[in-house]
Amino acid sequence: MSAWVLALCCLFSSDASAIRTTPYTALSVYLTTTPSQPLAPLENMKRELSALMQAGGFRIIWGDPRTPDKTGQANLAVLELRGPCAMPPGGYRVEREVDGGGKIAETPVENGVVLPFSFVNCANLTRMIGPALSLEAAAQRDYLYGRALARVVAHELYHVIMGSRDHGQEGVSKATFTTANLLDELFDFDGAALVKLRQRATEGDFHSEPTVDAVTGR
Repeated sequence: MSAWVLALCCLFSSDASAIRTTPYTALSVYLTTTPSQPLAPLENMKRELSALMQAGGFRIIWGDPRTPDKTGQANLAVLELRGPCAMPPGGYRVEREVDGGGKIAETPVENGVVLPFSFVNCANLTRMIGPALSLEAAAQRDYLYGRALARVVAHELYHVIMGSRDHGQEGVSKATFTTANLLDELFDFDGAALVKLRQRATEGDFHSEPTVDAVTGR
């Protein structure tokens, strides 16, 4: 084997080893939802959310609040999905978009502290993306709905991890989303947000700290 081929093989081997050993900080997410929650969009959401958060240095571990983790895991968030998080079957038509007061998701703040509890109002999410999904085949609806849901959840987890209501300028951490943001092929955390997330990941655990920012947007 020539020297340059051997060197190239070593380079690929080194890169693959680095990828395999990349450390991630565990983030336990306790999911609460109804027993009748449609499974396909939920599984698509979990896969997409895992990819989004891994880019920021976090590995999602899904938990059940009925069987809490007793290992002392420090990084914990609770996610509540309200209502059916899926497009209704059949020839569903959405009558209107989300109104100005209809929140899609929220992470509460109490006494200036961002709490590790987030919820998604799936009825409002469906009203927002429903018109664009109404003509899609069932499997594609489930995929796109789950991916959109993951982007909303990732936004809320960003607030929990950073312990702040601050928003980024672009990508998943920005203050407001359009329907296109939720459904486009590519929509990730921007570079500035990834730097902040990775810094938090290297700190081992995170704790919300008091913030003087007004609670605006999502």
